Amino acid sequence: MSMLESFKFKSKDTIIHRLDPRTKMVITIVLSIITMMCLDIIPLMIILLFEVPIIVLAKSLKEWLTTMKGVAMLVLFVFIINVFLASATNPVSFALAMSIRLVTLMTSFSIFFLTVHPDDLAQALIQMRVPFEFAFALSMATRYVPTLAMETQTIIDAQRSRGVELDKGSITTRIKNTIPILIPLLVVSIRRAISVAESLESRAFGSSKTRTYLFKLKMQKKDYVISIFAILFLIYIIWTQMTVGLPTWMTWEIPF
Repeated sequence: MSMLESFKFKSKDTIIHRLDPRTKMVITIVLSIITMMCLDIIPLMIILLFEVPIIVLAKSLKEWLTTMKGVAMLVLFVFIINVFLASATNPVSFALAMSIRLVTLMTSFSIFFLTVHPDDLAQALIQMRVPFEFAFALSMATRYVPTLAMETQTIIDAQRSRGVELDKGSITTRIKNTIPILIPLLVVSIRRAISVAESLESRAFGSSKTRTYLFKLKMQKKDYVISIFAILFLIYIIWTQMTVGLPTWMTWEIPF
């Protein structure tokens, strides 16, 4: 469950954490859109090299590396599938680009989820005129993912202590071995959902449309500057792609 480390908020006093959640949302969306627009290795590597210093500034490099370690098998799977199934003229280069794209997308979302508290995310969405029910549901989901990961790891440790071999045997055997994990996890998730629902009902959730909030988020000058710059940069990239295209050196491919 190490791949879910990127969804676990870490409270730290850094320049990235102090940015408004809406600013980090804009950064993540811009980086994700640019990543999805790219199909070449070098532009994707440039985006990734731009994202890593942001992770370092947020003092979340350890969590990011843990996430990358967790998705290593998925990245390898994407690479192999694209090598054998891609219809591109150079399948190896295309497969490598798709693998880097996955890592880059994971990194862009890590920047957001590692530095934005679920409560701040809900408040930011509410101030953006998103319905409260949707903002609350998204906040609960974001908060629940790390909890789900911890519960899964607890179940895995408990099953191993009972002698269940989870890491041995063929692929078919390993898939069958996930049943002793999935069933308890499903039961625990249902119980937690019922507990949350009862807690919300006891607090008369949804009985009043008028709500009050303990605090309001305020964007500072640096938030506006960063957001405007990110949006303008996205517009420039889209315009360049539509009119000029990539320089020749950016379309480099592996020569086999």
